[in-house]
Amino acid sequence: MAAKFNDYFSGIAQELKDKIPPSNNSFESYLNPSVLGSSVVLPASPTEIIALSRTLKPTHSPGHDDLRPDIINPIIDVIAEPLAALINCSLTSGSVPLSLKIAKVTPIFKQGQKDSIVNFRPITILPYFSKLFEKIMYTRLYDYILKKNILYISQHGFQPGHSTTMSLLHIQDSISAVIDRNEFSIGVFIDVAKAFDTIDFGILFKKLENIGIRGTALNWFKSYFEDRKQQVICNGTLSQLRLIKYGVPQGSILGPLLFLIYINDLPNASALLQFALFADDTNIFISNKSYNDLFYLMNQELAKVTDWFYANKLSLNLNKTNYILFCSHRKKMPIITNQLLINGIPIPRATSVKFLGTYLDQYLTWNEHIKLISQKVAKNVGIMARIAYLLPNQTRLNLYYSLIHPYLTYSNMVWASTYSSRLTRLSKLQRRAMRVIAGPRHCLLTDEIFKLCRVPNIEQIRILQTSEFMFKYFHNKLPRVFNNYFTTISTLNPYPVRSAANVRVAFARTNSRMFSIKCAGPRTWNDIPLIIRNLANISLFKARLRSHLIAAIV
Repeated sequence: MAAKFNDYFSGIAQELKDKIPPSNNSFESYLNPSVLGSSVVLPASPTEIIALSRTLKPTHSPGHDDLRPDIINPIIDVIAEPLAALINCSLTSGSVPLSLKIAKVTPIFKQGQKDSIVNFRPITILPYFSKLFEKIMYTRLYDYILKKNILYISQHGFQPGHSTTMSLLHIQDSISAVIDRNEFSIGVFIDVAKAFDTIDFGILFKKLENIGIRGTALNWFKSYFEDRKQQVICNGTLSQLRLIKYGVPQGSILGPLLFLIYINDLPNASALLQFALFADDTNIFISNKSYNDLFYLMNQELAKVTDWFYANKLSLNLNKTNYILFCSHRKKMPIITNQLLINGIPIPRATSVKFLGTYLDQYLTWNEHIKLISQKVAKNVGIMARIAYLLPNQTRLNLYYSLIHPYLTYSNMVWASTYSSRLTRLSKLQRRAMRVIAGPRHCLLTDEIFKLCRVPNIEQIRILQTSEFMFKYFHNKLPRVFNNYFTTISTLNPYPVRSAANVRVAFARTNSRMFSIKCAGPRTWNDIPLIIRNLANISLFKARLRSHLIAAIV
């Protein structure tokens, strides 16, 4: 069984690649101009290794080396000096030890029939010390990438300061602007099959060289992938080692960043499309006043994007690829006869799509998402109500933060920026949860329970998240894509007026645009007292604002 799993996991990339149609262009034709100069890999110190080891999760699962991270991590300072010497030897020689390139894989059942091997996913555990080698190289590579501004501006995956919410905000802003212009917009949500597992090493090395990773540093990455092997453990039995020919290692430190470099030149495939990327989640948008012209242009540009995937040896999963036609709910939706095609195969149209854990709908109302999380919250409130009599108040509050609060807070500033009537059911469910926390004999009003427990309601969660976004904007802590999003009154009016510190609210013709961050952000920010806005520390800002909002509950 272990051998069968290993054959499947190590061979699936080759099966997918064999089905990829030939490309009309070379992958090199899509590359950005080569970066002048080369990166320099600085040596590591024992102090740096100790600090980086503290950022690694001390798990209990050993890899091929049988070393448990939770045992090694606390005593890393004892071996930091010789470990630094070994890592520096690796960096200067451009060679990675073979023993650090062996992965132990455990098959985990997903869903469906248990007797089908395709219904299992691989969970990979790498040797503990390999992660420290990778962590050192990661810090040097990412610092270099930041310094050169190499990554695509709308790539929000696997980067500090970026998040799924940032990607959703950018998409909401772009689509709402199209709706405000009374135009149509098409968004194609492309699914890449086994994206991380099918990376072509030769193409990756060329792209690393293109961005300035050359000489010994490039040799290190070549050695990192060379002779990489894996074995599967099943029911306590290990399979034989199998060579890995494609893909970045699952569970590695460097894997996600190397994937971002691999997919970074995708936007060069089209000058007309707007790309919204979150790692392998690829979404493309185009807008036009003419419905027919919109489909014509998207089909043309979609062919170019498809060719990029084929040139880079990535396989598209057309069964999970679909599109949405976005427009105002007041705009008459035409009878859709046009089709979007990939290699002659029609892409299905959807009225809503799950993207990064949030459901986007064709009118940008977020109704589908609110409905679904309302169902989940209602179920969990019921669970709390049935067992509340067994639990003390603090445990009930802890249950609330475990079972309900995550649904209310995830990307709240995106979907909760809407009519209050759309949030009525969710608001009632949250209030019911607060009454469950207080207990049946509690005679306080619900608003008083919110105050007592210091729990923000849905609207206050939106204000907190939006205000944090605005705070980060004015302190230059947001991704580059949000640069120059807002304008203060003081830059437009030279006179010392009372509202000089306020932010100008962007014009909105439609409510969809009014709920976007460019309109909702300034309105929320301007309502915050100046004494809180002027705080310099973000932790203090969040604490003061939270206290201010909870105190205002009536």
